[in-house]
Amino acid sequence: MAKLKDFRWQIFKFEMYGFLKNLRFFEPYLIIYLTLGGLSLFEVGLLISIREIIIYIFEIPSGVIADLYGKKAELIMCFIFYIISFLLFFIAKDFWIFAIAMVLFGLGEAFRSGTHKAMIMSFLERHDIGASKTKVYGQTRAMSLVGSMVMSIIAIIFVLYLPDIKYLFLASIVPYLLDMILIASYPSYLNEKRETNFRFKSFIKQNVDSVKYTFKDGKVRRLVFDSALYQAGYKSIKDYVQPMIIALSLSAGLVAFGDFTEDENLKIYIGVIYAVIYLISSIASRNSYKVADKVNHYSLINSTWLLSAIAALVLSFFSDNLFIIFSSFILIYIFINLRKPVMVQEIGNNSDKTKRASVLSIEAQLSSILLVIFAPIIGALADYSYQLLFIVVGAIMLVIFLFNQFYNFKCLKRSKKEETLQNWSVLFSS
Repeated sequence: MAKLKDFRWQIFKFEMYGFLKNLRFFEPYLIIYLTLGGLSLFEVGLLISIREIIIYIFEIPSGVIADLYGKKAELIMCFIFYIISFLLFFIAKDFWIFAIAMVLFGLGEAFRSGTHKAMIMSFLERHDIGASKTKVYGQTRAMSLVGSMVMSIIAIIFVLYLPDIKYLFLASIVPYLLDMILIASYPSYLNEKRETNFRFKSFIKQNVDSVKYTFKDGKVRRLVFDSALYQAGYKSIKDYVQPMIIALSLSAGLVAFGDFTEDENLKIYIGVIYAVIYLISSIASRNSYKVADKVNHYSLINSTWLLSAIAALVLSFFSDNLFIIFSSFILIYIFINLRKPVMVQEIGNNSDKTKRASVLSIEAQLSSILLVIFAPIIGALADYSYQLLFIVVGAIMLVIFLFNQFYNFKCLKRSKKEETLQNWSVLFSS
């Protein structure tokens, strides 16, 4: 029987893909760069909305393209979109060039999401090591987070010594070119192309079939909604915690890196915060399979709603305590990185193999549209009061946890009743 260690070279490639794709050196400083480029915060918000709308529109088609015309081909296409986007960000002087860059960035995100996860699952199943999905995906996600940590540290050096922040976009092109070469080196059978010629009618039919399948299958539908809702909630609140940490640290006089100016200290501090968060998240993701092996997957998935609710409520009542804010922030990152590998495995295990990339893309798409809905509401609450923001978020997460508990209890009760009736039927028939 095949063992995981027999395929460590390809698994290493999967991990390096995640490492390289997260070397976006501009990421910690994107908002700063856009505002320095003369954009108002409202315009920055519009750019983020443009990105999410593009992701929303192209998530399902991208999954269908991957399932029909080849996963390797689609991933290479996504990196081309990214690289052109980085070049446009580098030369952009006005809002509309930034908008085009963000459209291409959104296309890259849409074409990437779900596809690589589906390739990993196909590889493991082909070699009869499918039971290791959580472990392998946890390792690849952990390596992605190590990439983010390395990115944060290197970005500090770049932002201090490069002529301008915009050069971070040029620096990010290098790892993306390397990732394209890496994807091209994957075994050809991972392309899994089912069509040789593009047929619009077939493409539309596959889109419709994928959506019908995802929302008709009760188990898949529930997993997709649960995952998307949690992801959207996490993305909505995480960006509001970082400013709180930075503001409290600056007011407490904790930022002091040598003879650098206050502006340079702030840039260093942002990079350090990202590095610490990604390091801890990487450890959580790499070890998620150990937790998943010891507990029921559905219990773990639902428990993160409760734990996240507690973290949000603690944030609301201790919004002026730096230690508690930072600790709660770290816990939120740990929860998402314990949860994500398990969710990917469960969605993959319960989905039709021929529609897996599409289902994972639908999950990402649903997360995007929920984020578009949540973001302005969360922003309005944050404008009014951070405390109110986290009370509302914590209360909603608690309600979702209680609803899931009630639903699981009803399903268990129904299952036991059906089992009892089946046993009686067997008894009387004999």
